Amino acid sequence: MFDTKEKARIPAKFLFLICAAIGAVCFIGIYGIRILDFANVDWLFDNDHDLRQHFIGWCRYRSDPWHFPIGLIDSLSYPNSMSVIYTDSIPLFAVFFKLLSPILPVNFQYFGLFGILSFALMGGFSSILLRRIVNNDIVCIAGSVFYVTASPVIQRIYYHTALSAQWIVVACLVLFVCDELIPTNRQRIIYWGIAGFICVGIHSYFLPMAGMILAATAYVQIVRKRSFTVPLLEFVSFSAAGLVNLFILGGFYGGTSPVGPGLGTFGSNLNTFINPQDIGHVLPELPVLEYFQYEGMAYLGAGILFLFLVTAAGMVFRMIRSVPEEAFHSDAVFGRAAIALTVVSFLAATLPKVSFNDKLIFDVPYPHFVENILGIFRSNGRLVWPAMYVLMTAAIAFCAYTFRRYSYVAVIVTAAALLLQVADMSETFAQKYAFYTAQHPAGTLWDDEELAAFAQGCGMIAFLYTENDITLETGYYGYIHNVRQNNFYFARDIDDKVREGIDTYLAGIDSKDLSDGVLYVVRKEDYENDRNRFDASGAAMIEKNDHIFMKKK
Repeated sequence: MFDTKEKARIPAKFLFLICAAIGAVCFIGIYGIRILDFANVDWLFDNDHDLRQHFIGWCRYRSDPWHFPIGLIDSLSYPNSMSVIYTDSIPLFAVFFKLLSPILPVNFQYFGLFGILSFALMGGFSSILLRRIVNNDIVCIAGSVFYVTASPVIQRIYYHTALSAQWIVVACLVLFVCDELIPTNRQRIIYWGIAGFICVGIHSYFLPMAGMILAATAYVQIVRKRSFTVPLLEFVSFSAAGLVNLFILGGFYGGTSPVGPGLGTFGSNLNTFINPQDIGHVLPELPVLEYFQYEGMAYLGAGILFLFLVTAAGMVFRMIRSVPEEAFHSDAVFGRAAIALTVVSFLAATLPKVSFNDKLIFDVPYPHFVENILGIFRSNGRLVWPAMYVLMTAAIAFCAYTFRRYSYVAVIVTAAALLLQVADMSETFAQKYAFYTAQHPAGTLWDDEELAAFAQGCGMIAFLYTENDITLETGYYGYIHNVRQNNFYFARDIDDKVREGIDTYLAGIDSKDLSDGVLYVVRKEDYENDRNRFDASGAAMIEKNDHIFMKKK
């Protein structure tokens, strides 16, 4: 597309497999092989609380009976049901492995498998993306590593694990650049339907990102073919597949609001492409306006920034030497669509609070109804990823084009940039390797023998508050011992419904009518503030870790 000279090429399928294998090797090089052990679950506890949420959500989902919609979990917020979507447990994997649950060991995790597959798919799809616009297979192979080790991928995996599947964004970019190579309109429509279904099956935040790329693709199709039919059918296919999957997984069940508060707080900073935050170490870390602007992290890396500098220097050199410049891109429509995609992605991520470093430049006052709509994807900083991958692709393509007459120079420059990129993030890689290859002895509050004995015979744990403190570790205890609970940490809260249940439990305590088989959990501070109420209930009590545990005598 950028360099149309015919050269002998590695077949696309082989290139995909080669770069997928490189992606898998990169994963093992960064995370080791211990986490690929399906029975190794200890590292999931000695980690961020979001990762524990993902794992425990899967555990309770597999142990609960099947419902319809099929994604419902009822043992974590009993008597209310919530979808596995809201535990970010990678729904497609959760459903698949629940089908296999009867033959799986009690301690089973698929997050290591998901990680290595994501790295492999990122390597494969990025190589096809580059192959379409770079006429040098070695550059394509080396370039794929930039995507595999992209900073937001490294940031997200084993934190917001599902969001590390950014190969979805790159795969949609492949559909964008390869649209004219797809043989039939029917295939185009099916591919975009698959994209919508997969977005929801991995993480719904990929829907608006894929939607932006679909819009760019539709623009090119409309301008080229003067027809709205195929773009419309692609949009219908994409939307319908996503909505159907949301319905099947229970995303609409129980009246849970998809809208979250804080739109703008979770946006992207204007410095995002050059701010390494805690991933890169060559460039200085820049300040941000809001703590949660890490959501919009899209650091390009020192290597990619180096490629842009080399390309700029090459252009200046050609201008000084008056070297005739060949047309870089013969398809102006495609170029405009790519630029528009980048701009829209960047604006969606940085609005409404536009900031550079720790300075607020301006704040757009959205109407309330607009806030409600956009609040469905309140962590809008994530929407910068399509722009980041377009820029990354452009840097590699520009470099290959600049040295198109001397392909070995393009390979050398790309390799040098890749070494710089890896060096930039090497400290982060080393830290992760040390952590994920180490032993992680698991331990929770529920390992306490006295508490375990006190809780014996209880089939329900009732938290008399809505905050998340020991609800995660309690969820795993409940999974092992087949005990339900009324409160858990979900991606969207159901505090109002949980409070209704708490009021019922408190009414029983006030009337000294405690339920059989229920273990009540009270925070010590709440107990101290209302000691008479709880003491008058006549319950048996013990204190552990700033919590009072009560049950009927």
